[in-house]
Amino acid sequence: MSCPDCVSGSVHAGTPQGSEAKVGGIDAYVVGDADSQRVIVFGCDVFGWRFVNNRLLADEYASHGFRVVVPDFFNGWELPRWTLNANDPAQGSKSLFTRLVLVPLSLFILVPWVLRNLPRQVSAISTVTAALRAQTPSAKVGYVGFCWGGRFAISQNHQFDATVAAHPSLVKFPAELDGIKKPFSLAVAANDPHFGRERAEETERILKKRGLTDVEVVVYEGVQHGWTARANLADPVQKKAREDAVKQVVNWFGKHLS
Repeated sequence: MSCPDCVSGSVHAGTPQGSEAKVGGIDAYVVGDADSQRVIVFGCDVFGWRFVNNRLLADEYASHGFRVVVPDFFNGWELPRWTLNANDPAQGSKSLFTRLVLVPLSLFILVPWVLRNLPRQVSAISTVTAALRAQTPSAKVGYVGFCWGGRFAISQNHQFDATVAAHPSLVKFPAELDGIKKPFSLAVAANDPHFGRERAEETERILKKRGLTDVEVVVYEGVQHGWTARANLADPVQKKAREDAVKQVVNWFGKHLS
């Protein structure tokens, strides 16, 4: 969780189309058809539910007929936005202050952030999921998680009708694979230090050996950990990989939330 890619990336341009509401008493960004029988819970990376990239990505999923809910699983304690700006690879030369102070500090503050947020994640996910199922009992509910949120697409897969994990981090491997009981899709960067090609392929072998058939693993070349949410869209390789990852999520939930 302390690699620079966790706090690196680009900020995307656009105006989110959804609105804010309470779901199970938890603040959330909600977008899409309120009557949809296909609901996606969006587990954010460390930048949280307010981050424009996450909201714009939720909008893209919603445009395919899903209702998408982006809860504040961090209770207002997402990572400060300046940490991303300090590590934006698209920036040119960085000031001495940024290189010697802000960049190291952005990695250091991850430790207390993790310690504060980790204990409440599972209970918050359970609260939101229960509230959504109570609101629309006939709906199918999926979960897609990114980086920090990706771990819970694995460990909490059993709470949902299907999940997708995008470049998950902090996964207790292979122990947390025991949480996978339902359809599961995985998107990783080939050289991701947290969960790269080798671990992704091992995950697929383990799950299929257990008899799980609805398992999908996609390895993306030329990108880094975090690309699905924070890709540099001026880079054609990153842009295409992000678009392909969007299709992966949409197709998976289109198949398993029907």
